[in-house]
Formats: sequence, C-alpha cells, structure tokens
Amino acid sequence: MKKEEIVQELELCVRSFLDAKERSEQESIGDFDELRILEASFNRLFMAVEHLCNSIILLEEGNFSKKHFGDFSKLKELKEKYKSDLAETYQEVYSFRSYGDYRKFPEVKDRFNREELKNKIKEIQNMIKVCLEIINKRINTADISKKLNEDVA
Repeated sequence: MKKEEIVQELELCVRSFLDAKERSEQESIGDFDELRILEASFNRLFMAVEHLCNSIILLEEGNFSKKHFGDFSKLKELKEKYKSDLAETYQEVYSFRSYGDYRKFPEVKDRFNREELKNKIKEIQNMIKVCLEIINKRINTADISKKLNEDVA
C-alpha cells in the first residue's frame, strides 16, 4: 500500500474541496464576475473528486491510471463499498469543469449556476466524509477529517 501517496491525494482532495467551497461563497459584482466564480469553483470541485478517486484507487489497486478514465470500471466496482457512485460523480463534475473551461458539454449550460454548485458541494462533501471514514479503517485520516470538519463548520 502506498500510504504516503494516498494521504497526499486525500490532502489535495480536501484542499481543493475547501477552495471550491470558499470560492462558491464569494459575492459577485456582475455577470462576468459570477461566471468566473462558477468556473473556478467547478474546476476546484472537479480536482477534489479527482484526488479522492485517485486515493481510493491507490488504496484498492495500488496505482491509478494517469488518464483517469481508465479507472472508471474500478470505481464502478467500488460503488457499494464506498456508498457513492464515484465514477458517475467524476464524469458529471468533469462536465461542469469542461463547460467552464472550454464550453464543452453544452448540455450542462442551464445547470451551470450557484444552485447546482451548492448541490454538488453538499454531495461531494458527504462523499468525502464517507470515503474518509472507510479509508480510516486502513490508514489514519483523522487529521485530514479534522481539517475538513473544521473548515466546513
């Protein structure tokens, strides 16, 4: 098991998540500023999910694919264990990030807003907490959980 790499991925996950949450709480001064807040927040939220998935794949498989999409079948197999559809969440948040960065996936355009961002933040926060509890059975994640709980309280 690659404990140090797993812990590093989890720390990056929580840091990205907290950054997304902080950015999502900023007030905008206009439409252009609102768009930048959404773009940055969805980008950081995607990074949080990506690092969370990396840590789980490292824990369960010992390594992860640099292209990440190769890990979807592995993530789907872990859906029940982690009580989350990590692969689906990864793909969905990737769609928001890609829309924000490149205007790809125009099907999310109508949902590219604060309400959807807040929903995704809640969903991913719960996902991170559940995953940390499960991972903590094999690797001590108390400090990481504490950081997440302190900053989102």
